[in-house]
Amino acid sequence: MTFKRKLAVTTIAASVAMSAFAGIPLSSKGLSEKLGFNNVAYATNLSDLITKSDKLYTALSNITNGVSNVNDLKTAINNALTADSTIIATLVGKISVGNSTIEGQVENLITDLLTNVLPSDAAATFADYADEYEGLLTAIRGQHGLTALSVEDLASVILQMQVNFSALLVDFDLNNIATIKEQLKTAATNAINSNTNVELFADEVGITGEDFADIYVGLQNSSFVSFPTLLAAYNVLNQAYKAAFPSTPPWSGGIYVPPATIDIPAEVKELEKKFEELAEKLENASDEEKAELIAEAIAEAQALIDKLSDLANLVTVSGDVATLKLDENKALAAIAGIGAVVAALEEATGATIENLDVTVDFGNVAQDNLVVALSDAVMKKAVEVGLTGIILKVSGLEVKLPVGGTFSNVVDFKINKSEATEEVTGGLQAASDVFEFNLSVGGKPTTTFSKPVQIIFPLGDTTGLDTELLTLAKIVEEGLEFHGGRVKGKTIIENRDSFSSYVVVENSVSFDDTASVDAWAGRAIEVIAAKGVIHGKLEGQFDPSAKVTRAQFAKMLVRALDLNNQAAKEKFADVEDDAWYAPYIAAASENGIIYGRSATRFDPHAEVTRAEMATMVARGLKATSGATDIEDVEKALQAFADAEQINETLKQGVAFAAEHSIVVGNGGKFAPNASATRAQAAVIIYRAFNFEV
Repeated sequence: MTFKRKLAVTTIAASVAMSAFAGIPLSSKGLSEKLGFNNVAYATNLSDLITKSDKLYTALSNITNGVSNVNDLKTAINNALTADSTIIATLVGKISVGNSTIEGQVENLITDLLTNVLPSDAAATFADYADEYEGLLTAIRGQHGLTALSVEDLASVILQMQVNFSALLVDFDLNNIATIKEQLKTAATNAINSNTNVELFADEVGITGEDFADIYVGLQNSSFVSFPTLLAAYNVLNQAYKAAFPSTPPWSGGIYVPPATIDIPAEVKELEKKFEELAEKLENASDEEKAELIAEAIAEAQALIDKLSDLANLVTVSGDVATLKLDENKALAAIAGIGAVVAALEEATGATIENLDVTVDFGNVAQDNLVVALSDAVMKKAVEVGLTGIILKVSGLEVKLPVGGTFSNVVDFKINKSEATEEVTGGLQAASDVFEFNLSVGGKPTTTFSKPVQIIFPLGDTTGLDTELLTLAKIVEEGLEFHGGRVKGKTIIENRDSFSSYVVVENSVSFDDTASVDAWAGRAIEVIAAKGVIHGKLEGQFDPSAKVTRAQFAKMLVRALDLNNQAAKEKFADVEDDAWYAPYIAAASENGIIYGRSATRFDPHAEVTRAEMATMVARGLKATSGATDIEDVEKALQAFADAEQINETLKQGVAFAAEHSIVVGNGGKFAPNASATRAQAAVIIYRAFNFEV
């Protein structure tokens, strides 16, 4: 019995087990009075949850050995937690926040709820818990000032977590532990964030979806939770689910349609067989022969993946709306085939293929109103096999949806194209149509994403326009917000971490105080300002000699390299969450561009040094363009008489920037510790923006 086989089975049973969040029992009005919540109006889903729990238990009772098999699992989980309290220690510690008085009670409550997977009488069980843990709940509220947190808030999150976990159970890949845990983490995180009051509490004490995923992994990693016990419990629970809720998954309102039977393409099976034979050859091959065989295998795998990655599609038209869909059976077969090829390659050679994108080319569509539909089965299979992106192409527009995180279930993506009028552009010359995007994921309107979406906009007639000054503009109530974009041929490429309406315009920006630097910095300032990467301090004033802070340079670099990500988080103690620079430092930190002047201090208001600037740029380009480190750092730095003044941790970055003429020296010196001016920063950002490997 392997760890991989245990995981999905345990998760199915454990999804029912996690019936409370932070030790808060479900409640009826009578229980609310015991807990100190008087005159509370409860949503119908609270009593409905108890009703459905009882219905599930009744269905379980009608199955031979149904209750006993689940009780065996309860005992196994209890033994696992009794033997190893570290399984829930992280969650207990975060809720207790160092309060030893309640720590034991929190541990007892979580253990009670985990071991009582499916109570025979839900209302009575929760009433007993309310009596036993009333003091604990009061202490938690008081310790964290939870005056706005109600039982209804917490119960709604519990319900949502059950819905989210249940939706995952039908399609787990038993051979991909990392994907399963990521799915669990995302499902739990989305449940926590579904209620504002609970989300604030979770943020305050640091509870994350990963904490819940870790509990599941810890349980199925325990020697007390055996495979036969898990399998028996899974079988009867699955039967009970189907009997109690024949057309829906547990606690879900939507109709559940199982994924179609997937037939792996014959050519994939042939390659799998070939790779099995290759594994035997590699055992007796020389190092040189191994390298050659592995290179050939990677090439063969990539060729087949490329062939499978062009997914078949269907286009239907109704009036002025075109609906664009995948041919689901063919798409599922192709995606499953890609996963099989990658797994076979890794099994035989240990090699992996990192970028796994599939493309859906709908061709040219005459309609200006488009609806792109990606089914739940397709998205779940994409997550399961580890696809990195789904590229949608239609009428010259390309949108790359990052698979996983936000994009983990059914996607409905609406695109409206219209003419760019002077009223929309504010008189600026347009270089594209107006594109309006609206997105729904899992049936819910979605405006922001866990990872940015790459969009390639088609350009119209650019005759007479300065293409370096073309920028993607977001249309807002006040006018236009400029978001940059890189022109490539007849397109402009930009990553977006939210959706709205966009148009490409020529944005000419001029300043009255740049004459002294025009000879060497004028064009850089003009282009970078046009892209919205850097702004004047006042109307018409650039202030080229002013020094640049670390926070300011982080913003310039993130915007220039298209790394904006609202979902990114930073952990520097001296960066306030509501500071204007916080999202830029977070995005730069998440991409490995910024490490701070210490583990906890970024020093945002300090002037950025030339060596720091060079290093940030080098890391940024390696993260976005595929650039690599300089092999001989000392050789790259030998031209600078002051090379010994460069901090050891910054030498690689300075060497990279110097080698690629992004940051250059003067008079045989690099001046690593000198501060940079706004004009110098604009030139460096301009060079980074135009960098190509």
